[in-house]
Amino acid sequence: MYKAIIVDDEKMIRMGMRKAIPWNTLGIEEVYVAKSGKEAMEMIEENKPEIMITDINMDEMSGLDLIDRVKKLLPDIRILVLTGYDKFEYARQCIKLKVHDFFLKPIDETQLIEAVKKQVAYLNEKKAEKVVNFNINRAQAVAEQMNIERFLRCLVHRRVQNLEEQITVFCNKYKYIYTQPMQAAILVPTLYMDNGKYEENFIALSVKNICIGMVDALNRGLTFIDDYERIVIAFFLDKQKGSILEWIQELNDILSDEYNKKPKVVVGNPVIGFEHLYISYNDAVSLLKYEKDDLGEIIQTQYAKNRDNLYREVFVEMKNAMCVNIGDSDKVLYIFNRFRQATDSYNLSDSYIRKSCFELASSIYYTFICNTGEEADSRLSILLKSLMNVKGNELFELSRQFFIKLLANKEDQNVHEIIDKAKHYIKENLADELSVSNIAAVLYISPNYFSRLFKKVTGEGCNEYIVRKRIEKAKLLLETTNFKASKIAMMVGYRDTNYFSLAVKKNTGMSPTKYREEFQKV
Repeated sequence: MYKAIIVDDEKMIRMGMRKAIPWNTLGIEEVYVAKSGKEAMEMIEENKPEIMITDINMDEMSGLDLIDRVKKLLPDIRILVLTGYDKFEYARQCIKLKVHDFFLKPIDETQLIEAVKKQVAYLNEKKAEKVVNFNINRAQAVAEQMNIERFLRCLVHRRVQNLEEQITVFCNKYKYIYTQPMQAAILVPTLYMDNGKYEENFIALSVKNICIGMVDALNRGLTFIDDYERIVIAFFLDKQKGSILEWIQELNDILSDEYNKKPKVVVGNPVIGFEHLYISYNDAVSLLKYEKDDLGEIIQTQYAKNRDNLYREVFVEMKNAMCVNIGDSDKVLYIFNRFRQATDSYNLSDSYIRKSCFELASSIYYTFICNTGEEADSRLSILLKSLMNVKGNELFELSRQFFIKLLANKEDQNVHEIIDKAKHYIKENLADELSVSNIAAVLYISPNYFSRLFKKVTGEGCNEYIVRKRIEKAKLLLETTNFKASKIAMMVGYRDTNYFSLAVKKNTGMSPTKYREEFQKV
């Protein structure tokens, strides 16, 4: 059954068509009506009808504009146009938009029914063709799968004659790469084998189909059965797509859920190219002897284990070094750059890199929170969401920017802490000798660095700030006490009374004595 929509700005016409046509008899179960192109688009986006009958002249959006937009959304929709205007330009535009029928109003009811019936017949024919094509493609896919499995089985058991030539033919036919890096894995048979033959073993066939869906269908590798009726997967190594250990774990989780039994997988060493696949396969076969002694779900060769362990050792060392040097952003970023180079050496997948980057960020962030006493916020969760949506070099760049912003914030805090301490020292020691040098010495930083820092944060030079604070205090003392100007000068750090008078006059336009007199008048 199909769905149709009628679009016309005249209510009598659209409702008349809805009632006059025996839609159910024609094979149409849902009929929508819209009074404008805008309303029609909303209905079409939501309901996806297969047939549209529309007027041309409507407010807001013309029928021709509606057809153009609908065709982009539903390229296969069947469109009938009704119009009260006999204009050649309309007909020309309809042909250009590939409208399937064009009628002038008023249209005979029988004629309209035949037009709808014609479109339904076309849709039925196309549906039948799809079913036939699907069955043909499915049968061809089964045959091709059998051919691929047969070739791989012969390949790992070394029965292929003219090896280089046959692999080339195979790769050209199925669009594989001759020198594709690969790694063989064998599912330990205890999961799926019983006393019957493989062809009669329903569980074995089910397990194999799950593997094909999880591996072959996602272009992660090829699944086949070896001479001993074991399920073998030739994984393709591709750091952009993921790590085979992660894929195997994902597959194991699904098999475990399906069959309530933990599967085991033995994995051979990586090899380059189809012609060396048998080596990785033989590695995996040799591990089958020891699978009962290994408690893990994924059993690897010692070489693979050593390689993974070595990476973890290097990673942990770098992570600890970054945490120790959290106060030195340059050092942290230098170590992170070394980590980035290490990932290239170990040929890690994007998924594994993503996990490592987040682990680094989590450790650095935890150390940052502990050292600064800051409350935890959402920065880490935001980073995780961002990392999940990128790959390749973007993973490193996002992580790098996270470290820069985090440590910059820490440095900003330190800067403001230094300036706050400087201001407090100035306030408490206005009567004493104050200079950039002695303040910097108290804060254990260089005078040049302190001078630049103070100007950057406050917007004024340190000496300028000291003078301003001394004059502010001097004015307060002149307003609220009867102390002589000479004594006030000493109290705010001026040893020379004349210099003090000049400073006050520059700020207020008056001498200290005059300023007091003017203030008392007020």
